[in-house]
Amino acid sequence: MRHRLLDLLACPKCGGFPLELTVLETESDAPPRVSGVRCSSWCAWQKEAPEGKARPCSECYAIEITAAILHCKGCAAEYPVIDGVPRFIPDVDQDFPEFFRRYADRFRNAKPVDAHDFRQLHSETRQSFGFQWLRFKVTDHKENQEHFFRRLDITPAGMKGKIFFEAGCGMGRYLQVIGDEPTAEAVGLDLSLAVNRARAENRQNPFIHVIQGNIMELPLRAQTIDYVYSIGVLHHTPDTRQAFQSIVRLVKPGGSVSIWVYHVWRHSGVHGLQALHATLKGRITDGVRAITTRLPFRVLNALCYVAVPGGWLQRKITDSPAPIRALFSPLTLLNLSMHDRWEVRVLDTFDWYSPRYQWKHTVPEVEGWFRDAGLADITTHGFPVSVRGTRR
Repeated sequence: MRHRLLDLLACPKCGGFPLELTVLETESDAPPRVSGVRCSSWCAWQKEAPEGKARPCSECYAIEITAAILHCKGCAAEYPVIDGVPRFIPDVDQDFPEFFRRYADRFRNAKPVDAHDFRQLHSETRQSFGFQWLRFKVTDHKENQEHFFRRLDITPAGMKGKIFFEAGCGMGRYLQVIGDEPTAEAVGLDLSLAVNRARAENRQNPFIHVIQGNIMELPLRAQTIDYVYSIGVLHHTPDTRQAFQSIVRLVKPGGSVSIWVYHVWRHSGVHGLQALHATLKGRITDGVRAITTRLPFRVLNALCYVAVPGGWLQRKITDSPAPIRALFSPLTLLNLSMHDRWEVRVLDTFDWYSPRYQWKHTVPEVEGWFRDAGLADITTHGFPVSVRGTRR
């Protein structure tokens, strides 16, 4: 964590800003090149409002805070910074008991945090994606670039000097794409321990920040981000629309919001036999999910390896002439990844059959969310259901 992040963070419980910082451990890096003044409301390095003054931003970014405690003056809530990552989930002590034993006397509020409701809603999701992104190492930077630019409808030139927020950053693959532009800055948030890998993957870039937190209760100030985006994540929350409403408040006036969520099985673009196939595929696949979401992760992971040839066969059928596709269409009724690389097929299939929540939506439905949020210039081209809009 860099001091810069204090200009963006706010208490997820009461919205208190700025959070007080008690530094416990730090690491030093070579000072990077920094253009302009980055902080807009609070310079944690000099503990005062910037007010347009010249700042030693380069020196500030050279310090990595690896252990600390964040304190909210408004509600007295406290949040640890562990291994360089601010942690805003209420049961964080279960993952890092040693930190809390070591620094018990540095916390001001000894009252235990009630994590029951959080665990009821999010524990399975947190464990599923933690297992997934800490286990699977496959990633393709070029493919990640293509996905990123297509989903956000942005070019590398449009990233210059902008700050991004990713809701559900996983292991940080899209944060790395942003990191290719030296003047851009990004904050990635994830519910799971995948943030540990995201931090490790982006550790050498001081302009990439990683937070462990809940999309439904974001620890960030409103209207501070130029580009807010979420690629394939919001539908894995308890309520997709509520998750969207949570992230959209972060975007600045003139800024952009981009999301991609799963589409319904039988959407308006299919008719006749295709519609029947889509309906059957949805019922079969969702029926299988009723079982797989209850399996131990290691068992499901093993089954995903077994399914690899099935994904290859489905790809061959899909690429065949229409008569062949029609003849063998029953073999494609179970949703499997058809990616070119077998390792990615394992990852994508696990991603489909493991998460507790997996809501599906239509383009008109999501467009309505954007209109209700007061966003303009709403576009839906590129990939269903990909929707983008700008704050007036």
